[in-house]
Amino acid sequence: MTLTTSEYTAAANPARLQNVTRRAISRAVKDLWPNKRVVLGTPCPSVTSYVCRITVDGETLIAKYSWLGMSLVSVLRGAGGTWKDVRQAQEVYLRSTDLVTAREARNLELLRELGRPRVCETVALHQGVLLTRPVPGRVLADELTARPWETGDLLDAALAALGDLHGPAGARLLGGARPIDERSVAGVFRRKFNGLSAGTYLRALGQDSGLPEFAREDVVELMQHTVWRLLRMGGAISPGRKVAVYGDLKPEHVYVDGPRLHFIDPAVQWAGGPHPDIAKLIGRSLLLAIGHPDREAGQQMVRGIASTLNRQVSAVPAHECAGWLREVLVLWVMDTVNILSTCLSAPRMLPLSPHQQALVSQAQTVAGIVHRVSGLLTGTMAGPRLLDVVFSEVERTTGRKW
Repeated sequence: MTLTTSEYTAAANPARLQNVTRRAISRAVKDLWPNKRVVLGTPCPSVTSYVCRITVDGETLIAKYSWLGMSLVSVLRGAGGTWKDVRQAQEVYLRSTDLVTAREARNLELLRELGRPRVCETVALHQGVLLTRPVPGRVLADELTARPWETGDLLDAALAALGDLHGPAGARLLGGARPIDERSVAGVFRRKFNGLSAGTYLRALGQDSGLPEFAREDVVELMQHTVWRLLRMGGAISPGRKVAVYGDLKPEHVYVDGPRLHFIDPAVQWAGGPHPDIAKLIGRSLLLAIGHPDREAGQQMVRGIASTLNRQVSAVPAHECAGWLREVLVLWVMDTVNILSTCLSAPRMLPLSPHQQALVSQAQTVAGIVHRVSGLLTGTMAGPRLLDVVFSEVERTTGRKW
């Protein structure tokens, strides 16, 4: 494909990015297996890396490709410069030892040595393309929405499967891990909102989302206040490298196969405790509940989410409870702000998953929730009482009685 001067000097667009990425994946796979028949399937909706299914002589594999270690939304919004800048930088990036896909491949290897959680099998890493085998079962996000009365049990099982990773065995084994810190909740938040361009970024939220202008303006105002509050709460997050965490624990990355769970897309990193995993799983599950089309099912999901979080809190020593819960809640709000702002920034032609589309349609409600909860976190309330009030605010903002 020959690009004109204007195309070189503009940021990437979704169609151009997809075409170049699919050629890169095809080249890598054919270089690995020159005599096999390779067919690329349709892309899986993603706002981070490019992911698609492929078949190699009839065997289905999952291919992942990362641009500069950034989210696709960031690249498409010009964070990596012009399309010419991105292409040139990508050539250097693919030769570096800092490839996200290379680090993920290494961490999958270590997680398989640990044995629990069960993770997908790596087939190859070549020319920046990570190839893995699909895992059995149904994605947890779909299980939660289909079986809302089992929400608490399903979330408990997902967290229990990380027991070895969060414990001494995980810390010992993953001493040789290559952290993917740019996927951390706090890291993403700081990168998005600590710079001078944060105000411009926030004011532009939702411009291509299809939201009515009055709704978009409301979301922007609520998010601005929330971000300002969260920037003052950095001290709530534990420093240090005490615990290895999965790092990108959301319901779309856990598969349920009867009593067995399988995990995909790790972003292993070190943290002061298991808080990031708990916060992301709880927060993303709440977004599914808020967007559930069935009111009663949404109520059941939120009750299950609250029960799981209460059980996690009850296992914490009493003298640590207040700080533990505050950290989880701060990370929960940060992660919700991260994903909401990313989805609202996505160019119109970039496909979003059904769950992400539902999040955009519920943007006012979600922005209201994070605004109310961040306000609570600036106060002195702590412990179980704080948790009760947080879920009361969820009820108040959504107009649903959970």
